[in-house]
Amino acid sequence: MRKPKVNFLKHDFLINQLMQLYSFLLILMALVIMLALSIYTGIERFNTSNRLAENSSMQLDTYVKERNAVVSSVLGEFTTSDTAFESLRNYLQLSLPDYFSYSNEIFRQSGQSVYLPNILYRLLREHADIEEIIVQLDESDDLLIASPQAPYGGKHNDVRIDLANRLYFARPISQPSNYAQPLGQVYVVFQADTVMANQAQDNQLHGVSSFLYTSNGQQLFQSADGLSEEEIQQIDDVMARGQGDAILDKAYYVQRQQTVSGEISLVLLSKKIIWGEIIQKTLVIFAIGAAVIGLLLWILQRTFKRYTWQVKTIVSATKAVSQGDFKNQIDTKNVQQELKEIAEAINQMTVSINDYIEDIYTLEIKQRDADMRALQAQINPHFLYNTLEYIRMYALSRNQEELADVVYAFSALLRNNTTQEKVKTLAEEVAFCEKYVYLYQMRYPDKIAYHVTVDPELAQLYLPKFTLQPLVENYFVHGIDYQRNDNAISIKAYKDEGHIVIQIKDNGKGATAEEVAKINDTLKIAEIEKQTSIGIKNVHERLRGLFGKAYRMEIDAQKDAGFLITIYFTPEALKKGMTHVV
Repeated sequence: MRKPKVNFLKHDFLINQLMQLYSFLLILMALVIMLALSIYTGIERFNTSNRLAENSSMQLDTYVKERNAVVSSVLGEFTTSDTAFESLRNYLQLSLPDYFSYSNEIFRQSGQSVYLPNILYRLLREHADIEEIIVQLDESDDLLIASPQAPYGGKHNDVRIDLANRLYFARPISQPSNYAQPLGQVYVVFQADTVMANQAQDNQLHGVSSFLYTSNGQQLFQSADGLSEEEIQQIDDVMARGQGDAILDKAYYVQRQQTVSGEISLVLLSKKIIWGEIIQKTLVIFAIGAAVIGLLLWILQRTFKRYTWQVKTIVSATKAVSQGDFKNQIDTKNVQQELKEIAEAINQMTVSINDYIEDIYTLEIKQRDADMRALQAQINPHFLYNTLEYIRMYALSRNQEELADVVYAFSALLRNNTTQEKVKTLAEEVAFCEKYVYLYQMRYPDKIAYHVTVDPELAQLYLPKFTLQPLVENYFVHGIDYQRNDNAISIKAYKDEGHIVIQIKDNGKGATAEEVAKINDTLKIAEIEKQTSIGIKNVHERLRGLFGKAYRMEIDAQKDAGFLITIYFTPEALKKGMTHVV
């Protein structure tokens, strides 16, 4: 039987006339929508760029004000009094021992702490985005330089101040009793990547570039990933020569603003990028629109073909499914549009039902197997415990007390390994480690010594299970030398000014400075990683998962001089560890 064809050029069917009218209206409406959408996209593109430019300008201005306040704070530490200024002067002129004696004498006489390294350390801790503090006095050849890498600062006499392409703010420094006579300069260098951190990516996408210059045109900061080096150099030349915005207006929409302290913030909107993006989006809109119109017209022509036949095919398949034939599949090549979606959904439904039936059958088999393994897991440990206890009692009956102690220690280790608790008290962890070391002492008599000291107040501190044992085991696996007779390891747990300190120290093979640095760098990684091994990193991740920022671990070691692992907890960690619900 020949299938009827739908023809747009025939007028003998009402459906054809309606489809022609609908096609005309569709094209007209599509053109209007595409034109309106193009205009709206262009206006919105300009508005978005302007908003970003205004936000960038405000952000730069706010940033400069805030950093000027920071610079004033830094300067104030050196000029709050003549004593503070003299402390700075003496730091640059005296040797460190003499300066230390001088600052102690000032503190003893007046109670005023003027020790400069402590002041620098506090400033860097309070202002995390400070990259460097440089103090230069005209009367001294030395420079005072402090940074996060050297927070206590230091004197340098062979360093030239190079602030090119760095974000810094400078202030003259004077003695408080004579502000009229500058005696040097204070330079505070900030991290440039924090200036536009919130919207740098959006600025790049929308053709917004931000610059910050000194009053004499020296660049302090730029966020212009969308510009080439040549374009940036041209902008720097214009600002250095102090020329107006007329030159920049040819290629950019310019927003220039001078801060209260004299810095110039410059925000540029690239005309080339903005108009290029508008034209590109317009072409994309019309291309998509044309494709959609062509597709819709083709769909109109194909919509009513074989529609009834497709429905009958689907109904037939659903009846087969209703009678239990879940393997029946509809040939989706013979259905279209929403009917195709229905057919695919029915096919997927039958596949899912089959999979579901198979999954239930498989789960039942696995469940039976799991029940059997669980029963076996309950029987085997008890059998081992009873057997070990029998061996221990037999050894005692034969006056083999040392063998009985070894069996008891091994049984305790085995029992601890097979229990399901996730946390243990510090006392339990230490006892577990003592049994572990005891077994090694029995294997290697007179070669291993250990010492344990635990503050009684910390005995009930909860820790993740297997916190200390892996750290002790590292010594026996990697650090001990069985040729020696003076191998030793110690565990200490005590409180220091409210903080909790746990130390595991040995006199083993130790490690090189590079190896220690690598371990400490690994411990500084903020992201919690999935661990599949038991070791320092695993212990670190589990402690951090329980105590968060209230915990930290430090590793110190020297080659052939042993390892020192120190775990610190804040007072909040003590409170949390004591109130932990197991």
